[in-house]
Amino acid sequence: MKKVLIADDDFISLEVLKAMLSAFPVEVIAVSNGTDALTQARDAQPDLCILDYEMDDMTGAEVCATLRAEAAFVETPIVALTGHQSQTELDRCRSAGMNQTLHKPVAPDALEQLLSTHNLLP
Repeated sequence: MKKVLIADDDFISLEVLKAMLSAFPVEVIAVSNGTDALTQARDAQPDLCILDYEMDDMTGAEVCATLRAEAAFVETPIVALTGHQSQTELDRCRSAGMNQTLHKPVAPDALEQLLSTHNLLP
């Protein structure tokens, strides 16, 4: 089963995304901060990472840049999750190596398209 790591410090957003992902044949690993995202990514080697941009300890872009520096994560799809659409934030995500951006609130069809794009659906 494919693994999806999601990191968001907003409890409601994290729970909603977990519930949405439960409709798909993927194993969900959910964490609430950047430090735990790094630990779980290294331990679980997920097939996709969805990282909230604004977390208390690290931004999603900082987590992404750290992972991209490691050989195991050079090709792993890493997606920014954000409630904002500022150009500065989007630029930071791109320069950190994020593949794309998913905007809150996440639409079910956008999530399905994301999983399909990265070959996580049968």
